[in-house]
Amino acid sequence: MIDKVRSLFRLVLMLLGLIVATGLLTPILILISFVTSSGPLLAIERAWAWIVAKSMRLTFSCEGMEKVVPGKSYIVAPNHQSNADILALLVVLPMKFRWVVKRELLIIPLFGWALARTGAVALNRKDRSQSISRLQEAAGSKFEGGWSVLIYPEGTRSPDGNLQEFKKGAFMMSVQSGIPILPVICNGAFKVLPKKTIFVRPGHVSVTIGDPIDTAGLTVDDIPQLMDKTREAMLKHFDPDYDPFKRS
Repeated sequence: MIDKVRSLFRLVLMLLGLIVATGLLTPILILISFVTSSGPLLAIERAWAWIVAKSMRLTFSCEGMEKVVPGKSYIVAPNHQSNADILALLVVLPMKFRWVVKRELLIIPLFGWALARTGAVALNRKDRSQSISRLQEAAGSKFEGGWSVLIYPEGTRSPDGNLQEFKKGAFMMSVQSGIPILPVICNGAFKVLPKKTIFVRPGHVSVTIGDPIDTAGLTVDDIPQLMDKTREAMLKHFDPDYDPFKRS
């Protein structure tokens, strides 16, 4: 009984944090987006994620930040354990980046509208050819000014926390643009907020940045090998036994 009350209390706090952060910050982001598409928008995104994470009593850390060259563009390729890793990546990643998201997110009032104004790349997952076309367009425009693009190679959240099969989108974009892949691993996100539940448990999500993978000169024929190399780099830092509750 006590555990259920605690879970409900944490859920109420999370919803309050989400409502306050979204209601306060997204209108500001939308207004500023008509003046600039640069760093201030990402700063607001990070503030939103920080507030929501605090309401969930989540903490984050990041190792390997020294591997990121300031001002250099990357295709950031993280694993996707749960919505908690979205917050972690926004808070700790040391570069400015835009998201690759499913198109349905953009119709969510306030949140989706703000996301669209940040320059996110929206894909129609039901139309593969259209998605490929959007990624090709993004490969030529979204990296200007030292921006990076973040795309989940798995395409969706893991149902069990383990690394799932990769889609080709991130790797096709990398080969076409010559932008290096930056493998990133989040540990603990699944255990604090598993897929198909809204009940979050306070905990610590650990983010590890791997060594960048150069893709200059590669062709479409090299994509399978690039996918394998990226998976190996991510598995090197993936810890299925990681306990996010020891540091909470």
